Amino acid sequence: MRYRRKKYHHKWTLKRSRVHFAFKVIIKWLTVQPSPLMATGIHYIDSSSGGGKTLLMNWIATNLLRKGGFMWANIDEFNHARIFDFDLTKLYHDGTTSMKLPYICPIEKSGKTINHYSKGIIYDEINSHFNRRNNRQRDYNDIFIPLIKDTVLHRHKQHPRIYFIGQSVLLQDTQIVSILKYRHYVKARFRWRYYFYRNQLKMVFAPYKLKVYHFTKVNIDEKGDPVWKKIGKSKIKIEPYMLETYDTYAFAKIFDSLPDYQFPKK
Repeated sequence: MRYRRKKYHHKWTLKRSRVHFAFKVIIKWLTVQPSPLMATGIHYIDSSSGGGKTLLMNWIATNLLRKGGFMWANIDEFNHARIFDFDLTKLYHDGTTSMKLPYICPIEKSGKTINHYSKGIIYDEINSHFNRRNNRQRDYNDIFIPLIKDTVLHRHKQHPRIYFIGQSVLLQDTQIVSILKYRHYVKARFRWRYYFYRNQLKMVFAPYKLKVYHFTKVNIDEKGDPVWKKIGKSKIKIEPYMLETYDTYAFAKIFDSLPDYQFPKK
């Protein structure tokens, strides 16, 4: 006699019925509308220089971390107690991963230690690290190859989201493009912000709104270029505090150790 495994482990009740289940599904659809910006997977945020890429990432991270959790970022540019920066060259060298980014962070608050879990990893200004014209050089591949491997396995490493930030997708190494799930193209709208004049007597011309176009990759064409399908757009209002909680010039710090070029004598 063939053994038949029981399909359900509990007796039928009205609460466990399909009707009640369908009702709960409808409630979820009506009340929960997940944004593509915060979906799990590998994201790419692009725009022109000064177009609002890092500002959008600041908005995403702030919202992801409202109820706990933490994130990793490859540069110290976000003013958030639960966004930790890391050094790519310490993580990867000689073509291998020498260290791993923890996905659990114990944080003490009010005498209690609470475990926070990773919400994702941020790689900003990816073009400054990886110019695809250099992809045959050893120092490029010593970091890039293990980075791609870890990115592909991000879910197994318990990091649910990866955010790459850079300019045009066409500038990116094709291996980065091949593993992307979402692309978010952002445009910033600017105006003079009264908030800064009121508080600091400064005239600040800054973004007040971001318009973000969302795409998902559906294919790769015969040239190896991605084929994107538009899946919607978002309009995000930028509160003044969002402009004060990240360093828009963080990458300038990498030039601090360089000597100044001398002005020619006239």
